[in-house]
Amino acid sequence: MMSSPAWANDICQISGNLVQNCGFETGDFTGWTQSGNTGFTSVSTFYAFSGNYGAQLGPVGSDGFLTQLVGDNSTTYDVSFELYNDGGAPNDFTVYWNGVDVGPDLVDAPNFSYTLFSGVLAGNSGAGSNEITFAFRQDPSYWGLDSVVVENTAVPEPASLMLLGAGLLGLGGLIRRKLIR
Repeated sequence: MMSSPAWANDICQISGNLVQNCGFETGDFTGWTQSGNTGFTSVSTFYAFSGNYGAQLGPVGSDGFLTQLVGDNSTTYDVSFELYNDGGAPNDFTVYWNGVDVGPDLVDAPNFSYTLFSGVLAGNSGAGSNEITFAFRQDPSYWGLDSVVVENTAVPEPASLMLLGAGLLGLGGLIRRKLIR
């Protein structure tokens, strides 16, 4: 019996995910732009939440940044990622969406195992893509980041809403008839 390749176990490889190299399974930061303090920042097997790799983030003294452009301005997005902290202070971790701090705003956070962070964010009202940026510093140790997912939020089409409305009206008529009898 053949087993699945390790990358098949990467939970961020879901249909509709707009993030390139969402689980760092290329073994590097392909698809991501690094800036700021890039010291002690790499991709590692030790910090994998799913698949084979995860980002190991530990710049000392100032923040490092990982950025990627995703989606467009036409909708809202479900955004999620898995975050791990080895602990020790000073440290900080923040997420920016189109240049706006959307949290979490972790400062001198204690150690914690991989934890899912998620939220729904509006698409950029300007032209072009949305920008997701992770800002991080971890002087004595490392953050682990993995399974970054950005998906379009499902919005019903007008025809679907009309069908739903017709169905609810029909159901209301049935209930009314039963109450009158």
